[in-house]
Amino acid sequence: MHRIRKGTRTMSVEQATDDKQLIKELERQLAEFQGNADKLSKEVESLQGANSSLSHQLESQRAETHQMQLMLEQIQREMRMQYLAAVKSFSNLMELRSPQLAAHGLRVAELARLIAKELHASESALQDIYVAALLHDIGKLGLSDDTLFKPVVELKGDARVALMKHPMKAQAAFHGVSEMVHVSEIIRHHHERYDGQGFPDGLEGEGIPLGARILAVAEDYDELQQGWLASKAFDELQAQTFLVGAAGKRYDPKVIAVLPTALVKLKAAEKANEKILHGEDLYEGLVLARDFEGPDGFMWLSKGQVVSRHFIGRVREAEQQHGVQLKIYTVKTANSRNASSSKDASLQPAQQTGHVAL
Repeated sequence: MHRIRKGTRTMSVEQATDDKQLIKELERQLAEFQGNADKLSKEVESLQGANSSLSHQLESQRAETHQMQLMLEQIQREMRMQYLAAVKSFSNLMELRSPQLAAHGLRVAELARLIAKELHASESALQDIYVAALLHDIGKLGLSDDTLFKPVVELKGDARVALMKHPMKAQAAFHGVSEMVHVSEIIRHHHERYDGQGFPDGLEGEGIPLGARILAVAEDYDELQQGWLASKAFDELQAQTFLVGAAGKRYDPKVIAVLPTALVKLKAAEKANEKILHGEDLYEGLVLARDFEGPDGFMWLSKGQVVSRHFIGRVREAEQQHGVQLKIYTVKTANSRNASSSKDASLQPAQQTGHVAL
C-alpha cells in the first residue's frame, strides 16, 4: 500500500482519492442546491407577481360585490315600497267601503301585534301578523251592510254561506303578490278552531298557522265588543272571560295565556297616545282613540275612525245646543296642533294619519 506523508499526517493513495471524490460530490450537490435555490427564487418572484395580480383581482371582486350589494339593497327598498303601497291601497279600499270595518282592522292589528310580541315572534312574523290583522276582513267588501254587521249567530242560509267565504276571497285578492303569501295564509285560516271545528279547511291545533291563531283571538275580542259575534255586545271583561273559557276549544291556550298581558300593554299604549280635544279643537284627519257617544246616547264615531267635517259640525252644534264642552279622545300625532290655533281647523285640508304602521 502506497502512503503519502504530509506533515505529521499520513494517508494512503486510496484515502486521498476517496477524499477528492467526496469533495467533487459535495461540490456537485452544492451546485445542484444553488441551481434549485435560483429556481425557487424565480418561482417565488413568479408567485409574488401572481399574488399581486390576485390581490388586484380580489380588490376588484370586492368592489363589484359591494356594488351588487348596493343594487340589491335598492331593489329591496323598492320592493318594500311597493309592498307598503299595496297594503295602503287595500287599507284605503276598506276605509272607502266601511270606515267602521277599517277601524275594526286597526284595533285588531294592534292587539294581534302585542300578542305576537308576547309569544316572541320574529320581526318578519310580526309584520305579517299585523298586516293580516289589518286586512283580514277585505274579503267582506262585497257583502251587504245587513250581512256585514249582523251578529254571526243570527245569520242564516245564503248570508251565512257568503260570510264564510270571505277568508278565501281575501286570499284570492292577494294572489300574485309574493310578499303577501304568509299574510294571505294567516287570513285564510283565521276562522279555524283549535279543536278542528272551524273553517275553511278544518285545521286543528298546531296545524293552524300561529299568526291565524293569534288573529282569531284578537278579532273575536273586538267583535264581541262590537256586537258582531254574539247576539249582544260584550264589555271588555265579558269578552276576555269568553275567550279564556274557550281556550283549547276555539282558541290556542298559549295565545290565551298571554292575552291579559297584551291587553294591559294595549291600554297603557292607548292612554299614552291619547289627547282630549273639544269641538273647537277638532280638525279633519284626526283619528279617534276611543269610541265617541253623542249626547243622544248613540255612537257617532268609533275608535280608529277618522274625524270628518260632518262629525266636527255635529260636535260643535251639540256643544252649543247643550252648553257644554264634549270630550273627544283622539290619537296623538306629530302634526297635532294646540286648541288656540285650531278654531277654524275644520276648514283645513285633511291630515295624513298613516293608518299603515308596520
